[in-house]
Amino acid sequence: MLNIQNLSYLQGGIPLLQNVNLQAFANQRIGLVGKNGCGKSTLFRLIRGEIKPDSGEVSMQSGKTIAFVEQEIANSDQPALEFVLDGDAELRLLEKTLARENHDTAWFDAQHRYEAIDGYGAKARAAQLLNGLGFANDTLERPVTSFSGGWRMRLNLARALMHRADLLLLDEPTNHLDLEAILWLEQYLAHYPGSILLVSHDREFLNTCVNRIAHVHDQMIDSYTGDYDDFERTRAEKIAQQNQAFERQQEKIAHMEDFVRRFRAQATKAKQAQSRIKALERITRIAAAHVTDGHFELEIEAPERSPDLLLRAEKMGFAYGDKTLFKNIELVLRAGARIALLGPNGAGKSTLIKLLVSELQPTSGKLDITPDIRIGYFAQHQLENLDSAATPLQHMERLAPKETALTLRSFLGRFGLAADSEDRPVDSFSGGEKSRLALALLAWQKPHLLLLDEPTNHLDLDMRDALTIALEEYTGAVVIVSHDRSLIRAVADELWLVADGEAKLFDGDLDDYKSWIETRRPREAATQPQLEKPRPQSASKPNRKALQSKQNKLEGALNTAQAELAAINRQLADPETYANPDRAKISQLNAEHARLQAKVAELEEIWLELEMAKEET
Repeated sequence: MLNIQNLSYLQGGIPLLQNVNLQAFANQRIGLVGKNGCGKSTLFRLIRGEIKPDSGEVSMQSGKTIAFVEQEIANSDQPALEFVLDGDAELRLLEKTLARENHDTAWFDAQHRYEAIDGYGAKARAAQLLNGLGFANDTLERPVTSFSGGWRMRLNLARALMHRADLLLLDEPTNHLDLEAILWLEQYLAHYPGSILLVSHDREFLNTCVNRIAHVHDQMIDSYTGDYDDFERTRAEKIAQQNQAFERQQEKIAHMEDFVRRFRAQATKAKQAQSRIKALERITRIAAAHVTDGHFELEIEAPERSPDLLLRAEKMGFAYGDKTLFKNIELVLRAGARIALLGPNGAGKSTLIKLLVSELQPTSGKLDITPDIRIGYFAQHQLENLDSAATPLQHMERLAPKETALTLRSFLGRFGLAADSEDRPVDSFSGGEKSRLALALLAWQKPHLLLLDEPTNHLDLDMRDALTIALEEYTGAVVIVSHDRSLIRAVADELWLVADGEAKLFDGDLDDYKSWIETRRPREAATQPQLEKPRPQSASKPNRKALQSKQNKLEGALNTAQAELAAINRQLADPETYANPDRAKISQLNAEHARLQAKVAELEEIWLELEMAKEET
């Protein structure tokens, strides 16, 4: 489907990608990994045709289509639902054709194609995408401009998913999502009918979504079968084998060079020495395998002494005007506590962090923070508060004016800000570099308590791994909000759930939280009227006879709906309907067709639920 052959691309005259080869076939799910700046996003631009390679070629099989997420933040007055529907370009073209009054051959062809792609269910599909990505039903008709930048990026993602493409390009799709939306997206991609090329720094997301890894490094790409964990194991084995081969070859070369050195001048051995010199020249040298993608050695130290009690919240609540976000929170945070906050988007996780750091004040109850404790606070909005004209070294010198430049440079180097990075102004930094600088400034203070709100955004896998290790070794207290499940599993001892106006200890692990999310997720399309589903009338075991009775009644309603749908189909397929076309009537028939399709699907699902309930009795 996708074929990249001998591709090279120069950036500023310097090779970024050189003689790269990569193929993607039908139903493959490829994870594109590598450190920030190695060329992953550039490769996407080359595939989309936005830029041209300096040599080699990128080709797509004839007739195959590509979908991708626009990185520009949309500025549209369209309702969110209509904006997402525009992602299906073919659907919109068919709608324009069907809106014509002239019912010619093209119109009939469009009608058949519209039915083939289930155009009648397009709005329901778009609503399901938006619901899955966290949009409430009452926001679907809001204009795009009314949403924040992060939510507009979610709209861009939904729009790309709406496109029925053969190859879907996703560049860091989880950056603007909370954990609930990420879990939904994993399930959606598992059933995606096309191929996927995915850039992500989320280890668990990669493990769930891909079956092949393309590793971008040293201007080239190596491919590995399996998920990200498989890739790490195989790559480690490959590096070990290469180093063993390197060591064996070095021993052989040293032995041959020693022979030449000792016997080159002796007449009896000169011929053999010359033979070995020629053999040395013919040897293809094996390079030592150096892992160049990371090796960060982050260290976040806590003070040697810490009070046992760090803070206490009693009946604490917070409200924005008349809207109460949560109330009656009881929280005692002691030295060494390690808490991860879970909960749906907008439930108040970030607000709770801001309360604990005193960036906000409770509107009810009280919060007592032990005097003189140092709190290290990281949040994405803090990146914008960095001095854009100052260098990392200048930031550190303001924080520690008595320290030597050598000490500060060495400290910055642990966070991947060595060499030219420490002398460049922040306004030239990527999001990942800004995050690393903010973490370095935080770590220098040796805090008693770390409050971290999405600290892994913009960090590549190597820096995420380094941060995870640093937090595991940190002896102070941690409260973290993150959609990186690997980080949560490694760092948190307790999970707290922020939802439904409460914040309390969650009885379970991340897998239990996933199940909790599923129980809350709407199961039907937001745009379709909901039928009341039959439920057992008591908490006792359902009565099989009662279930059968309900199922019999349901079958009658289902048969009636199917008969009505069949009648509508006959009318829509009958040429007489279009002999003297009545546009209003045809429009009404199409609307009735869509309603009956949804009703039949709803009744069939209820029937199946009753059947499953009967099997359990």
